[in-house]
Amino acid sequence: MLNTNDCFTPNCNEKSINSHILQRNGILSSIAIDNHLWALKVDDFKLPFVEFKRIGLKKIYTYLGFCNPHDDKLFKKIETQDLDFDDYETNLLFTLRTICNEIWLKKVAIKTHNCIINSELLIDRKNLKDGIAQNEIAIKDLSFFENYIWKDLKENTKSFTFRFREISKQEICLNAILTYETTQEIIEFIKKNGAQIDRLSSIFISFFPYKNKSILMMGYHNDDEKKVKSFVNEFFIENEKRVERKITNLILFHCETWVCSDKFHNDKIKGLEELFFKAITFFPSEIKNERNIFDINLFDNKFSEKFKIWHKKHNG
Repeated sequence: MLNTNDCFTPNCNEKSINSHILQRNGILSSIAIDNHLWALKVDDFKLPFVEFKRIGLKKIYTYLGFCNPHDDKLFKKIETQDLDFDDYETNLLFTLRTICNEIWLKKVAIKTHNCIINSELLIDRKNLKDGIAQNEIAIKDLSFFENYIWKDLKENTKSFTFRFREISKQEICLNAILTYETTQEIIEFIKKNGAQIDRLSSIFISFFPYKNKSILMMGYHNDDEKKVKSFVNEFFIENEKRVERKITNLILFHCETWVCSDKFHNDKIKGLEELFFKAITFFPSEIKNERNIFDINLFDNKFSEKFKIWHKKHNG
């Protein structure tokens, strides 16, 4: 039986608690009103399968990650001190949380799909089995990176490259793992080689408000540098508006793990929920080049107008 509540710390057999993906105090709390934020919630077995919910800080942006002692000890540096984004270990700890959350989500999906397969429900079991297989491959890829993080923390090595920059403060937080290879590139590789790519290249992204700015952190494994370096560098050499468009495309098309403030929700999302939902399902069905960037800027005053134009063009 696949366990979804074991502590991620190697050789720990304790059960995990609800761990926050980003710091509750200092990051999430800095944009919360009445200790609440808005979250995008996805459930493939409900209609609508996507919704925005206002949730209290205690429960929002959490996953079953680490037991209480390890959660306190491991992340003490980024929970109790001012953040130093030039510090390698700080970047590792942010990335570890992002990876463990993704692994946990995929384990939950596998467990849920297996329960349905073993039930008496009349449902397409082939699709569920395909989903399980895809999630198992993803967990294998993510575990590769997780193991290197534990190695770096233990041996003081540096297996990753990290970069950060400040941009204008936005009341939204996201944690994402972006697969560099596009769907088209993966399809072409399989056709040419008759097998899957051994390991997909992942880019780890965190974006959150800190003090009077928003921080963009990105990292990748050093083995993937030749492939992903130029793409990542674009986020750090282009002007702020271009970077905002890139972050917008991440939020709309590639990331389900994000939360925002009441003000951000009311200004940018309220009344456009249906368009957000369609954007979430857009890439898997319509576009095979996920590195394509659409001219939409969630942080621009004309976002609503441009988002509607995009929707009309691509959804009719």
